[in-house]
Amino acid sequence: MWVKQAFRDYYKPKLRRELKRDPTQEECDQRFEEIYKEIRLTLLAGVYEGVSLYFYEIAQFTLDEFNTFRDRPEDYLFDRFGGGNFKLNFYEGDSFVVTVNFKPEGEPKWHHLLPDKAKPFVKS
Repeated sequence: MWVKQAFRDYYKPKLRRELKRDPTQEECDQRFEEIYKEIRLTLLAGVYEGVSLYFYEIAQFTLDEFNTFRDRPEDYLFDRFGGGNFKLNFYEGDSFVVTVNFKPEGEPKWHHLLPDKAKPFVKS
């Protein structure tokens, strides 16, 4: 599963420090499952402001919601939000785990979800 690979740099060093040795695959899998059960996600969309790309939160997902599109995240993002630069941020409680980037091609359908301060930069 791509999510387990994405989380590896988050949980494996901590597990190594706790165990004071390299963890086995079974220990890594167990730690991943513990973390995965507690994740929450935010989706950010990129808006060019001058020459810089700024990201704004446009959605939040629970684990149950994420599980419905985990196996096809780019398809889901395109179907629901259209095209653009997206960052899917994963959190374990308040702790940041990892960002996974997606860039589906197509017309954006998410501009209405931006905060007011970002709307002047959106090309109509």
